[in-house]
Amino acid sequence: MSNLPGLGDRSPLLVVYAPHRPPRCEPDQPEPYSPVTDGELQQLVQAGGNHWRKILNLYAKLLHGLTPLESDWQTCRDQRLLRSGSACALLFEQSHTPEPGQLCLVMGQTFGRTEGWLTSGQTLPAEQPFIQHPKQAVIVTPYFDYRQLSNARLASLVELISDQHSHWLAAFSAQTHQSSAP
Repeated sequence: MSNLPGLGDRSPLLVVYAPHRPPRCEPDQPEPYSPVTDGELQQLVQAGGNHWRKILNLYAKLLHGLTPLESDWQTCRDQRLLRSGSACALLFEQSHTPEPGQLCLVMGQTFGRTEGWLTSGQTLPAEQPFIQHPKQAVIVTPYFDYRQLSNARLASLVELISDQHSHWLAAFSAQTHQSSAP
């Protein structure tokens, strides 16, 4: 596994790949992923502001939409998102190729193009603004911001993953259900 700084479970199946890091994440952390603990997401939001609150909220909504273990997405954010056993991670800035069994979501058209997941002529369609890489388990999505990734678009992304990556979703669900068992 490449040594990429990020937040989340040390064995993630869902990786969201962001073009920049929050203030809390140092680029020289020794492990590729650092699971968050109680209060750390709130600290990140306080340090990084509304921008990171939106990213984390949208990630929690996605995670809850894929595997609704909690009563709502807020509880998912506060109790599962990016924690040990969550099977999800958030990576920053550097190139990343999904490992076997991982699904990688690349935040933003510009970042997707910069990292080579989109060709120079590709743009995210207006109606269904997602482009799947033809050979890798990578989906380029709108940036995780409410204007670009609305609730309706987020629901479409959950549906796309459910339809096009059903084997991955079954493995992801099994791992997250196993981790949440008492």
